[in-house]
Amino acid sequence: MAWRVSAYLIEGELDNTQPGKVTGWMRFAGLKEQVTFDLKGDFHRDIRGAKIRLQGDASEADPPAGAAELAEVFASAQRGKVGDITAGLPPHDYGTAPYVEWYSEENGRVLVELEPAQVEIIGTPIPAAESDPISRDEQRRNMTEFLADVAAEMNLPQERVVCISGSAVIAASKPSTHKKVRGMKLLTREIRKKLPPLYAQESKGGKAIVYLKLFTPDSSWTWHITEGSPIKDESGKEVDFHFFGLVDGHERELGYVALSELQSVRGPLGLPIERDLHWQPKTLEEIAPEMFRPDERTEGGT
Repeated sequence: MAWRVSAYLIEGELDNTQPGKVTGWMRFAGLKEQVTFDLKGDFHRDIRGAKIRLQGDASEADPPAGAAELAEVFASAQRGKVGDITAGLPPHDYGTAPYVEWYSEENGRVLVELEPAQVEIIGTPIPAAESDPISRDEQRRNMTEFLADVAAEMNLPQERVVCISGSAVIAASKPSTHKKVRGMKLLTREIRKKLPPLYAQESKGGKAIVYLKLFTPDSSWTWHITEGSPIKDESGKEVDFHFFGLVDGHERELGYVALSELQSVRGPLGLPIERDLHWQPKTLEEIAPEMFRPDERTEGGT
């Protein structure tokens, strides 16, 4: 549950050269003003004490769908607390990929997910041995406060809303500060490279490999994607993306679904579809063996 704004990022720079403070700026497609940052906290040890330069995929000339909506509700001054910010380098205190997270007073939890080539380290980080890892208790408290805000926005009775994480117990005693929970980036550049085009695994049956898992965090729907290809208009411009795979909803079945359709889906609690960040490729028959079991009946049998 977060604002996942990776698709709108043009470029940015974050500075942690002052201990306990992260400042900087980012440019997003659809926003006329540069977004500034004034956050309490530090980067993870792989980049602590340095600056990071971020390069996104978006452009002002061709903003992605939803950019206008982002401009209406995303604050141009982001104040609050640092979440997990890492370039994904050793000592790997938090994952092995770039991850930029903060808790904004204006918009709640916000995430930018990038590829390693999109992050440049400026300056020399403090040696990892000379500083302590980010406190997981503090990060759990940040998440707990955010979840309390989400519960309050759902109009749950405040006296019944208690979020528990580790030793932190926080009641939802204040109105929500985030405007809307945005969906994460479902189709990254890395997944595009790995995902075979439509019909490439058609003859494999249950041996077809699932490269991407998508799911609704507040219900039981899951999409196991084996193939995908861009949908283009008459000029050759990509306007959508078509997936094929195993859909596990009211029943299990193979079928097609458009990226735009998945991005618009919200579960019963209003949460968007998410990508399984820890997914490892598996075959369809490993996921749904009952669908690919050979017919065990013999001729004349019962």
